[in-house]
Amino acid sequence: MKAEAIQQELAHVYWLGGSPCAGKSSVADALVAKYGWQLYRCDEAYECHISVVTPELQPIFSKLSTLSGDALWIRPAAQQLSEEIQLYQEEFPLILADLLALPKTAPVLVEGNALLPHLLAPLLTTFHQALWMVPVPEFQMKHYLRREWAQEVVATCTHPEQAFANWMQRDISFAAYVTQKALEQGLSLVQIDGSHSLEETIKMIDRHFHVM
Repeated sequence: MKAEAIQQELAHVYWLGGSPCAGKSSVADALVAKYGWQLYRCDEAYECHISVVTPELQPIFSKLSTLSGDALWIRPAAQQLSEEIQLYQEEFPLILADLLALPKTAPVLVEGNALLPHLLAPLLTTFHQALWMVPVPEFQMKHYLRREWAQEVVATCTHPEQAFANWMQRDISFAAYVTQKALEQGLSLVQIDGSHSLEETIKMIDRHFHVM
């Protein structure tokens, strides 16, 4: 399907992308509860997509879905970033297929890291339809260290501290990548640094979407 046709088919969709630890899920939950929208979480869809990807069509996605422990987290941060971007590029058509199959009974809010700005830009009818949230490095580190599950993720690695450091550097680099791509496309981006409360951030993003 051509981009123009997808634009029309998904004109009822709002997009909330960004990088990890920015508060996207909390904002999405609040907006969905307020307006009765449908919610599509990319993280949940990822688990479903694992079962349908193939090495021929999604080589990086297929590869990464089989890795665990050292094989996943001891990779250099630069390699992690490059392969994460490739994974999202491979997954994006699967996300679009999911959304095109949903009933158009209510607006849909799509939330997740997989929404790369340069992939989404050609599909938007207005730039108010999408927004990206990225944390500054200090905010990211502060909040990841509060999450017990974050330490559990790397607990099985031979060197958990190095694995965690690589993971954090990957996410910091991914935030910079998303920021660059959003600015290149003239799309809206919010940096999360803790200077605004969650409630203030929700109101700001709510206003952005409702200029449509």
